[in-house]
Amino acid sequence: MDVADEGFAPVRVILICALWTLLHSLLASKQAKDLALRISGPRYRDGLYRFAFNAQSVVSLFWAALRFSRLPDRDLYHVRPPWSWLLRASQAASLGVLLSGVRVMGILRFAGLTPLIDLLAGGRDVRPAPEAQGPPLGSDEEVVKAGAFRFSRHPGNLGALGFFLFLPRMTANRAVLLVLVGLYVVLGSMHEEHRLRAAYGAAYERYRRAVPFLIPRRPRG
Repeated sequence: MDVADEGFAPVRVILICALWTLLHSLLASKQAKDLALRISGPRYRDGLYRFAFNAQSVVSLFWAALRFSRLPDRDLYHVRPPWSWLLRASQAASLGVLLSGVRVMGILRFAGLTPLIDLLAGGRDVRPAPEAQGPPLGSDEEVVKAGAFRFSRHPGNLGALGFFLFLPRMTANRAVLLVLVGLYVVLGSMHEEHRLRAAYGAAYERYRRAVPFLIPRRPRG
Protein backbone atom coordinates (compact mmCIF):
# COMPACT_ATOMS: atom_id res chain seq x y z
CA MET A 1 0.00 0.00 0.00
CA ASP A 2 1.30 3.42 -0.98
CA VAL A 3 1.11 5.75 2.04
CA ALA A 4 2.23 8.90 0.24
CA ASP A 5 -0.01 11.04 2.46
CA GLU A 6 2.31 10.16 5.36
CA GLY A 7 5.41 11.17 3.44
CA PHE A 8 6.25 7.78 1.96
CA ALA A 9 5.65 6.50 -1.59
CA PRO A 10 7.01 2.93 -1.87
CA VAL A 11 4.71 1.81 -4.69
CA ARG A 12 5.76 4.71 -6.89
CA VAL A 13 9.43 4.02 -6.10
CA ILE A 14 8.92 0.41 -7.22
CA LEU A 15 7.07 1.47 -10.38
CA ILE A 16 9.78 3.95 -11.39
CA CYS A 17 12.51 1.37 -10.83
CA ALA A 18 10.51 -1.34 -12.62
CA LEU A 19 10.02 0.84 -15.70
CA TRP A 20 13.71 1.76 -15.86
CA THR A 21 14.82 -1.83 -15.27
CA LEU A 22 12.45 -3.21 -17.88
CA LEU A 23 13.63 -0.76 -20.54
CA HIS A 24 17.30 -1.30 -19.65
CA SER A 25 17.00 -5.10 -19.65
CA LEU A 26 15.02 -5.29 -22.88
CA LEU A 27 17.48 -3.12 -24.80
CA ALA A 28 20.46 -5.02 -23.35
CA SER A 29 19.02 -8.39 -24.39
CA LYS A 30 20.38 -10.51 -27.20
CA GLN A 31 16.95 -10.44 -28.84
CA ALA A 32 17.05 -6.64 -29.12
CA LYS A 33 20.57 -6.73 -30.52
CA ASP A 34 19.60 -9.41 -33.05
CA LEU A 35 16.61 -7.32 -34.13
CA ALA A 36 18.87 -4.31 -34.65
CA LEU A 37 21.21 -6.54 -36.66
CA ARG A 38 18.39 -7.64 -38.96
CA ILE A 39 17.16 -4.09 -39.45
CA SER A 40 20.43 -2.23 -39.92
CA GLY A 41 23.04 -4.85 -40.80
CA PRO A 42 26.20 -5.74 -38.86
CA ARG A 43 28.19 -2.57 -39.58
CA TYR A 44 25.60 -0.12 -38.30
CA ARG A 45 24.47 -2.38 -35.45
CA ASP A 46 28.03 -2.79 -34.23
CA GLY A 47 28.84 0.88 -34.74
CA LEU A 48 25.79 2.45 -33.16
CA TYR A 49 24.11 0.06 -30.73
CA ARG A 50 26.31 0.42 -27.65
CA PHE A 51 26.50 4.22 -27.94
CA ALA A 52 22.73 4.50 -28.44
CA PHE A 53 22.11 2.13 -25.53
CA ASN A 54 24.28 4.21 -23.21
CA ALA A 55 22.63 7.43 -24.36
CA GLN A 56 19.14 6.15 -23.59
CA SER A 57 20.40 4.80 -20.25
CA VAL A 58 21.58 8.26 -19.23
CA VAL A 59 18.34 9.92 -20.37
CA SER A 60 16.08 7.33 -18.71
CA LEU A 61 18.17 7.44 -15.52
CA PHE A 62 17.81 11.23 -15.41
CA TRP A 63 14.04 10.82 -15.85
CA ALA A 64 13.88 8.25 -13.05
CA ALA A 65 15.96 10.42 -10.71
CA LEU A 66 13.76 13.44 -11.42
CA ARG A 67 10.57 11.49 -10.73
CA PHE A 68 12.09 10.01 -7.58
CA SER A 69 13.12 13.43 -6.26
CA ARG A 70 9.53 14.69 -6.47
CA LEU A 71 8.03 11.91 -4.35
CA PRO A 72 6.89 12.57 -0.77
CA ASP A 73 9.40 11.11 1.68
CA ARG A 74 10.52 11.05 5.30
CA ASP A 75 13.88 10.66 7.01
CA LEU A 76 14.95 7.44 8.69
CA TYR A 77 18.33 8.73 9.82
CA HIS A 78 20.76 11.49 8.92
CA VAL A 79 24.43 11.03 9.82
CA ARG A 80 26.16 14.34 10.60
CA PRO A 81 29.85 15.34 10.33
CA PRO A 82 32.38 14.11 11.15
CA TRP A 83 30.88 10.59 10.82
CA SER A 84 29.20 11.46 7.53
CA TRP A 85 32.66 12.07 6.08
CA LEU A 86 33.39 8.35 6.49
CA LEU A 87 30.24 7.50 4.56
CA ARG A 88 31.12 9.99 1.82
CA ALA A 89 34.61 8.47 1.62
CA SER A 90 33.00 5.02 1.31
CA GLN A 91 30.81 6.33 -1.51
CA ALA A 92 33.89 7.71 -3.26
CA ALA A 93 35.63 4.35 -2.83
CA SER A 94 32.58 2.60 -4.28
CA LEU A 95 32.69 4.83 -7.35
CA GLY A 96 36.42 4.09 -7.58
CA VAL A 97 35.65 0.35 -7.67
CA LEU A 98 33.09 0.94 -10.43
CA LEU A 99 35.48 3.08 -12.49
CA SER A 100 38.31 0.58 -11.99
CA GLY A 101 36.17 -2.08 -13.66
CA VAL A 102 35.26 0.26 -16.52
CA ARG A 103 38.94 1.09 -17.03
CA VAL A 104 39.82 -2.61 -17.39
CA MET A 105 37.03 -3.11 -19.93
CA GLY A 106 38.18 0.01 -21.78
CA ILE A 107 36.47 3.35 -21.21
CA LEU A 108 35.92 4.11 -24.88
CA ARG A 109 34.63 0.62 -25.66
CA PHE A 110 32.37 0.63 -22.61
CA ALA A 111 30.91 3.99 -23.67
CA GLY A 112 30.39 2.72 -27.23
CA LEU A 113 32.76 5.33 -28.66
CA THR A 114 35.28 2.89 -30.15
CA PRO A 115 32.79 1.26 -32.58
CA LEU A 116 31.19 4.64 -33.27
CA ILE A 117 34.56 6.14 -34.24
CA ASP A 118 35.24 3.12 -36.47
CA LEU A 119 31.87 3.61 -38.16
CA LEU A 120 32.44 7.32 -38.75
CA ALA A 121 35.92 6.60 -40.11
CA GLY A 122 34.33 4.99 -43.16
CA GLY A 123 36.65 2.36 -44.56
CA ARG A 124 37.81 0.95 -41.24
CA ASP A 125 36.28 -2.29 -39.96
CA VAL A 126 33.97 -1.69 -37.02
CA ARG A 127 35.12 -3.31 -33.80
CA PRO A 128 31.90 -4.38 -32.07
CA ALA A 129 31.31 -3.87 -28.39
CA PRO A 130 31.54 -7.13 -26.41
CA GLU A 131 28.31 -9.10 -26.04
CA ALA A 132 28.81 -9.24 -22.26
CA GLN A 133 30.26 -6.62 -19.95
CA GLY A 134 33.21 -8.06 -18.09
CA PRO A 135 36.99 -8.31 -18.13
CA PRO A 136 38.44 -9.02 -21.59
CA LEU A 137 40.48 -12.02 -22.69
CA GLY A 138 44.23 -11.50 -22.69
CA SER A 139 46.77 -12.62 -25.28
CA ASP A 140 46.97 -15.98 -23.49
CA GLU A 141 43.19 -16.47 -24.00
CA GLU A 142 42.64 -16.21 -20.25
CA VAL A 143 40.33 -13.68 -18.57
CA VAL A 144 42.34 -10.64 -17.52
CA LYS A 145 42.57 -10.26 -13.74
CA ALA A 146 43.27 -6.55 -13.40
CA GLY A 147 42.01 -3.65 -11.34
CA ALA A 148 38.90 -4.40 -9.31
CA PHE A 149 38.33 -7.56 -11.38
CA ARG A 150 41.05 -9.19 -9.26
CA PHE A 151 38.75 -9.10 -6.22
CA SER A 152 35.20 -9.17 -7.58
CA ARG A 153 33.70 -10.53 -10.79
CA HIS A 154 31.20 -7.65 -10.92
CA PRO A 155 32.91 -4.52 -9.56
CA GLY A 156 30.59 -2.18 -11.46
CA ASN A 157 27.51 -3.59 -9.76
CA LEU A 158 29.31 -3.71 -6.42
CA GLY A 159 30.32 -0.06 -6.74
CA ALA A 160 26.77 1.01 -7.60
CA LEU A 161 25.40 -0.85 -4.58
CA GLY A 162 28.02 0.69 -2.28
CA PHE A 163 27.15 4.21 -3.46
CA PHE A 164 23.52 3.80 -2.30
CA LEU A 165 24.38 1.78 0.80
CA PHE A 166 26.64 4.51 2.23
CA LEU A 167 24.29 7.47 1.76
CA PRO A 168 24.64 9.66 4.90
CA ARG A 169 20.94 10.57 4.74
CA MET A 170 18.61 7.61 4.52
CA THR A 171 14.92 8.15 3.86
CA ALA A 172 12.03 5.72 3.57
CA ASN A 173 12.03 5.96 -0.22
CA ARG A 174 15.80 5.58 -0.39
CA ALA A 175 15.58 2.46 1.78
CA VAL A 176 13.12 0.92 -0.70
CA LEU A 177 15.42 1.97 -3.53
CA LEU A 178 18.41 0.40 -1.78
CA VAL A 179 16.60 -2.95 -1.51
CA LEU A 180 15.65 -2.79 -5.20
CA VAL A 181 19.21 -1.89 -6.21
CA GLY A 182 20.49 -4.83 -4.16
CA LEU A 183 18.11 -7.21 -5.91
CA TYR A 184 19.00 -5.83 -9.32
CA VAL A 185 22.73 -6.08 -8.57
CA VAL A 186 22.50 -9.75 -7.57
CA LEU A 187 20.08 -10.84 -10.31
CA GLY A 188 21.78 -8.71 -12.96
CA SER A 189 25.19 -10.11 -12.02
CA MET A 190 23.86 -13.66 -12.21
CA HIS A 191 22.47 -12.96 -15.69
CA GLU A 192 25.79 -11.41 -16.74
CA GLU A 193 27.57 -14.56 -15.52
CA HIS A 194 25.49 -16.60 -17.96
CA ARG A 195 26.44 -14.32 -20.86
CA LEU A 196 30.12 -14.30 -19.90
CA ARG A 197 30.25 -18.10 -19.67
CA ALA A 198 28.67 -18.29 -23.11
CA ALA A 199 31.20 -15.80 -24.50
CA TYR A 200 34.40 -17.11 -22.85
CA GLY A 201 33.65 -20.76 -22.07
CA ALA A 202 36.28 -22.61 -20.02
CA ALA A 203 38.39 -19.46 -19.59
CA TYR A 204 35.59 -17.81 -17.66
CA GLU A 205 35.02 -20.93 -15.55
CA ARG A 206 38.66 -20.77 -14.45
CA TYR A 207 38.27 -17.07 -13.66
CA ARG A 208 35.02 -17.74 -11.78
CA ARG A 209 36.72 -20.31 -9.54
CA ALA A 210 39.53 -17.87 -8.68
CA VAL A 211 37.61 -14.62 -8.05
CA PRO A 212 34.55 -14.13 -5.80
CA PHE A 213 31.14 -13.31 -7.22
CA LEU A 214 30.59 -9.90 -5.63
CA ILE A 215 32.08 -9.29 -2.15
CA PRO A 216 35.81 -8.55 -2.52
CA ARG A 217 38.55 -10.76 -1.14
CA ARG A 218 41.97 -11.80 -2.31
CA PRO A 219 41.84 -14.07 -5.40
CA ARG A 220 42.70 -17.73 -4.99
CA GLY A 221 45.20 -17.74 -7.81
